[in-house]
Amino acid sequence: MVLWGPRGSGKTTLLQAVLTELGDIHCALSANTHTLDDITRALERAYTEVPTQGLKRRAARARLWSAADAAPGCLLLDHVTRVPAAMKGWLRRLRGGVVGVMLAVDVDSPRERERLRALKIGSIAVRMPPTAVGTLSRLLMTAWTHSPTLPLSTPARRTLVRAARGRPGWLLQCVALAADPRYWEDGRLKTAGLVLDTEMRLRAVQV
Repeated sequence: MVLWGPRGSGKTTLLQAVLTELGDIHCALSANTHTLDDITRALERAYTEVPTQGLKRRAARARLWSAADAAPGCLLLDHVTRVPAAMKGWLRRLRGGVVGVMLAVDVDSPRERERLRALKIGSIAVRMPPTAVGTLSRLLMTAWTHSPTLPLSTPARRTLVRAARGRPGWLLQCVALAADPRYWEDGRLKTAGLVLDTEMRLRAVQV
């Protein structure tokens, strides 16, 4: 299964919730998935009873492969940025067995969406739905209450919620940045710079 959507839309939070829900089975989360070794490390966390220390990666994968065939499990692969041939082959192998695999892919543009389609991975592709404006507004005010910042005016609140475009993670990153005094002038929030820097910071963190 491929979960796709904009950066900051809540994909990571959802994967962490799935990890908690499936804590009683073989399950692990890879925070950043770029290579086959990232998948191997996630398998090692999911199947901790399988000894792989001292083994070469190929041998470790073979041992983990056997363990995955013998017991159900789930791999949660976050921030998948590329899928080389070796990694794709392994994903298809795991998908054909008893291990469920969920990949989270950042898609912010039609071009990235087309690139995701071209990868031809996953049996199901699901778009992360945008969060409702009212929910975002409540999230913003709750987070702001617990942040060491000046009061937020109504126009500034509306600007930030609109700029979030349904992305709760984006909004929380924005609140964290707003604690920096350089985004304030005479007690007023400089929203234009804050919005731009939030977008840049979110992309930089997830590269």
